[in-house]
Amino acid sequence: MASARSIVVRAVVGALALAGLVAATISARPYNQRPYLHDNLYLPSGKFVEQISMGYPQLVADLVWFSATQYYGGYRQAHHSLAYFEGLIDIVTDLDPHFIFPYIFGAVVMSQDMGEFPHAAALLKKGMARNPTRWELPFECGFLAYVDAQDNATAAQYFELAARLPGGGDRARRFAAFVYSQAGHANNAIRMWEELAEESDEPFMRELARHYLERLRAEQATAEGRRDL
Repeated sequence: MASARSIVVRAVVGALALAGLVAATISARPYNQRPYLHDNLYLPSGKFVEQISMGYPQLVADLVWFSATQYYGGYRQAHHSLAYFEGLIDIVTDLDPHFIFPYIFGAVVMSQDMGEFPHAAALLKKGMARNPTRWELPFECGFLAYVDAQDNATAAQYFELAARLPGGGDRARRFAAFVYSQAGHANNAIRMWEELAEESDEPFMRELARHYLERLRAEQATAEGRRDL
């Protein structure tokens, strides 16, 4: 029966071999012959990589994650495009579905560097499905929807979802209330500010919430007065 040490050694060797495979597939064709968007034909799937990881998927995920960050660094230095970035992030998140940062980093790169907000949102939704109690994922989806997609209504919904999760708290509620107001959903904005005014542990935040409540209610009263004319 193999010792624990020999098992670990084989796992490391396998992981290193996989890292070599990834590196080789990335360099299979010159970068300048690749399209800007992702092309995963020459990358193994996360499911396949998991099957050959010999029971150490997180170890392999760390190595592929290192490759992904190095690959992005090369892009920032204008050495190549981001043709394989999405494929690398997909492998990492398949191998280690509870590793949160690759979802967030990958989504930011896809949305802001690649101009692919739908791909970013799909990655974050994948993370949310696997990590339903992590507020950071819907919060990031809301932020990218607001900044890049300029979809205030969708952004506000994700901010509110983040606010309902453990740890989301005041910050997510504040964003939700602000963006609901920007989207023209005054009633939702008032509801979020009311929650902040009643539940926040921070006196400053309660005062800020009351300030915005007064302003929103005044704006509502003015708008209703105009409709009655």
